[in-house]
Amino acid sequence: MSATHTVIRYGHELNRDDYPWPTFSPAEFTRRHDLVRGFMAENDLDCLLVSGNCALWERGWANVRWLSNFIGTMELDAFVIFPRDGEPTLAILGLNARLPDRIARSVIPDVRGALNTSPIVLERLRELRLETGRIGIVRPAPWISISQDHHAALREAFPRAQFPEYSDEFWRLRLVLSDEELDCLDEAGRIGDCAVQAIMDGLRPGMRETDLFRIVYDTFAREGGEIPTMVLAAAESMFRPVSGFQRPRPIDRTIEVGDVLLLELGARERHGYEAQTGKPIIFGPPTDEYADLFDVMFTAYQRVVAALRPGCTARDLREAGQVILDRGYQIVAPLVHGVFNPIDAGPFVGTSHRPDKDVRLEPNMACCVEIHPCTPDVRKGVFIGDTFVITADGSRSVNKLPPVLTQL
Repeated sequence: MSATHTVIRYGHELNRDDYPWPTFSPAEFTRRHDLVRGFMAENDLDCLLVSGNCALWERGWANVRWLSNFIGTMELDAFVIFPRDGEPTLAILGLNARLPDRIARSVIPDVRGALNTSPIVLERLRELRLETGRIGIVRPAPWISISQDHHAALREAFPRAQFPEYSDEFWRLRLVLSDEELDCLDEAGRIGDCAVQAIMDGLRPGMRETDLFRIVYDTFAREGGEIPTMVLAAAESMFRPVSGFQRPRPIDRTIEVGDVLLLELGARERHGYEAQTGKPIIFGPPTDEYADLFDVMFTAYQRVVAALRPGCTARDLREAGQVILDRGYQIVAPLVHGVFNPIDAGPFVGTSHRPDKDVRLEPNMACCVEIHPCTPDVRKGVFIGDTFVITADGSRSVNKLPPVLTQL
């Protein structure tokens, strides 16, 4: 092993009370770790390599964070090496393994760092004597796997081991939320509402699209939300529409009378739980075509929300949103998607470009309803979205601002 890949461990006494990172109760982490061990037993696995990275607005850390409470600062990746028998290990960037404030965030005591996490993974698997083991890989997102150099190192070092990959199977462990997780989701909903309200209170014609983004990020920071987090926003003229989609970055544009705001915010609270929301806002009365778009948007929103209840399936949700297609518009975003990072870790229903992913809803599951009808040329579109928790007999929204059209 080269010197640049030497595995590093913090060599001093560490008092985690000096670094009060947000965390969950010991009982909550015990619950999570027990679920993982049960998952390994069910799938005949000796160990899991749970990977994370900074992709998708840092959502790629979600599973590493769920198990360890750690979120990377400069890491290209991180791993929780979780054996079926024995204690887990957290593999991170070498510099951060020298910094007590960084490793104090982890509830897993065994934290090891290297410039490349690959030697840590190999070292720990050898310690566990898993040269011929069945070692599951949990990807950071359903469509993103671990890097090719890690795959190559694992297969070269352990040619007789098996490395099946898991994504949706692991995420399903997380779909029913604990009380502590539900509290986090409610807080994320509050932060998102504060940002939407701040836009309503502070944005006016003559301001720039950059001001729209500034208001959102300032509110997130003031209310204790995580940054970076997802912000999709755009101002489009109802008289000269160009795009029916939100933008991830502002353009140099002045907001004018006759504009419609496309607003989708993925507000995250300090533990990383995200509740997406967005309310329709216009400057001046809607044109006839936009009035029809708003009408179909609200109709679909009400029908989809009414369908959210235990036992609900993808078919039920797609039928609830069918009014958009019946009225001659496109469905350009999922009618319903999961709240986890990434969004398609749970139900994913309603788009024209991807097949539905069915998850039969149960109490304490959560999902985001987002209704985004567009004209066939995708030049005109409107959006509304909120995050819901499934209850014993229906659902409740974590977003408290009413689902109405606001004219400024």
